[in-house]
Amino acid sequence: MRRNKWAVGLIVSALSVGCGQEVVSPEAGGPGSVMQAPLEAAWAPNTAYAVGARVSYNGRIYQCLQAHTSLVGWEPSAVPALWQDLGPATGGDTVAPTVNVSANATSFTAAGTLSLTATATDNVGVTKVEILENGTLVSSSTSYSRSFTGSSQNGTYTYTVKAYDAAGNVGTKTLSVSVNIPGSGDVVAPTVTASANATQFTAAGTLNLTATATDNVGVTKVEILENGTLVSSTTSYSKSFSSSAQNGTYTYTVKAYDAAGNVGSQTVTVTVQIGGTPPPASKRIVAYFTAWGIYGRNYQVSNVPAGKLTHINYAFSNVTSDGKCVLGDSYADIDKAGGWAGEWDAGQLRGNFRAFKELKKSYPNLKLLISVGGWTWSKYFSTAAATAASRSAFVKSCVDLYIKGQFPGVDAANGAGVFDGIDIDWEYPTGGGLDGNTSSPADKQNYTLLMQEFRNQLNAVTASTGKSYLLTIASGASPDLLANKQETKNLSGILDWINVMSYDYHGAFESSTNFQSALYRVTGDPVASSGFYSDGSVAKMLELGVPANKIVLGVPFYGRGWGSVPNVNNGLFQSGVPTKGTWDDGASGLTGVFDYKDLKKNYEGVNGYTKYFHAEAKEAYVYNPNTKIWIAYDDSQSMTAKADYILTNGLGGAMAWELSSDDGSLLDTLYQKLK
Repeated sequence: MRRNKWAVGLIVSALSVGCGQEVVSPEAGGPGSVMQAPLEAAWAPNTAYAVGARVSYNGRIYQCLQAHTSLVGWEPSAVPALWQDLGPATGGDTVAPTVNVSANATSFTAAGTLSLTATATDNVGVTKVEILENGTLVSSSTSYSRSFTGSSQNGTYTYTVKAYDAAGNVGTKTLSVSVNIPGSGDVVAPTVTASANATQFTAAGTLNLTATATDNVGVTKVEILENGTLVSSTTSYSKSFSSSAQNGTYTYTVKAYDAAGNVGSQTVTVTVQIGGTPPPASKRIVAYFTAWGIYGRNYQVSNVPAGKLTHINYAFSNVTSDGKCVLGDSYADIDKAGGWAGEWDAGQLRGNFRAFKELKKSYPNLKLLISVGGWTWSKYFSTAAATAASRSAFVKSCVDLYIKGQFPGVDAANGAGVFDGIDIDWEYPTGGGLDGNTSSPADKQNYTLLMQEFRNQLNAVTASTGKSYLLTIASGASPDLLANKQETKNLSGILDWINVMSYDYHGAFESSTNFQSALYRVTGDPVASSGFYSDGSVAKMLELGVPANKIVLGVPFYGRGWGSVPNVNNGLFQSGVPTKGTWDDGASGLTGVFDYKDLKKNYEGVNGYTKYFHAEAKEAYVYNPNTKIWIAYDDSQSMTAKADYILTNGLGGAMAWELSSDDGSLLDTLYQKLK
């Protein structure tokens, strides 16, 4: 979760989204230098790549998915949001497969079913066939069917069949289907009302859920979903809660459909807390403290507004090549002097860890978690998670170091009690992080097994100390990552909550301006279908079955900007190049990352910049037509909108990256809304 994770969050996604220091700068050609890429040349930094361009890198062929100008650190294997891996570069076969596609009809003026059939041949052999509908994969075979039933589906559907061979050659064929079914013009969704006999169970009991649905024409179908899973196709549903094993939050969504395809819905949230204390009404307010912030930023533990936080994640612990937890910065962590009496006596704890231990004495409800990994230090997670033995050894090293306080040169009695839990920031399972990271398709399941090992070993410590320990992760926000790169629902059953990094959706790693942390889908966004906005990430998590109260929404205390942006549409959705951010220097390159406190002081309505607030994105941006710099960021109005979203949707709270970037006003806005 750090800032050099910026090629996201590309997994941002995810790319995710991220936490950390800064991205590496472009090298040859200097800032803003652009070279045109020849077809099938070796990948190179500072090069303009168009959609469809093919390059070779590390013995593999990649095809460009989004137009951009490359930078060091954006190698094709590191940023799957920008490049598609077409397979090994054999140097032999260059003949693409031949593709044909046919349909039983290419125009529907009445209800009917489309049947699509594809054939593919290749001089060597076809290895994979895909069918895409308007750019979205709908089939991995040579056939696809879809029913068109009403006027709500009217429009043009473009079907693209892609066939691949072992050399990475791709053949395509496209077919368009028009749907124009006459209808009544009904665009009114059914009205749904849902009620429950109780919304909180602190003792055994039975939930009785009842729904009613009405429509101006008529209701054709009703569904009730529990945490995204269909549980009833009628207007009622019952469930018995009998033990603490069922404790948690249950989100029930009632959907009603009409013949025109309109859908109405209503949600009821039920909390079960049998045999325990009901959960507090207040939300979690989590923020990251960066160890490196004590240097150039001069942000010390004493600057932390602890009274406005429930949890702090300390970034970061490193992971070694043999799969062990080690201190990220021993001087900052345990050695820096703090003026404590006897601090230089043998076995004494110093540094940020000592400062936080002292801080917690004044704020006994504040919890501190060590965050492990991040963008820079995720290289060996896959190795550590690979086997039962490696998982056990890795987790033990983390628990011994941070939970038991076995810091180098520090008596365990002095080291214990600093941390209340562990936060894992693996960027990213199955690949997509920094070039050179270990990764494997098995990471998806191994991640779940790793977190279960953490839970088991933390529970063992609880058995001896009587204290419970927290376990969380920082997850990429890309809907694709959430659905396909990790077992998100299974993880949520092990974790106390998931910090979703709902920022870094867009940034200077792309060649056009866009909102880096939009709350909702934005009209006119050319890549809106990717789901790269907070509501899209949350919706995917709920669809996968993650309880709403285990989703902690990420918010950025920084902005992302571009340079050379033309004065069109106030710079929104325009071409741009990387620009110098708040902390960029010759070593960090051009990240386009701006601290909020810098934006507030030097860009909001001053120095030729005009500030705008987008009603759909719930995000601010500034633009200067003279400097041609455009920056999108969250301000206090954004924080208010996101806090309201958290409350309305029953989410678990907010997580901010990171404290040193704020002037205090963003956190205060969250606190006033969520306390």
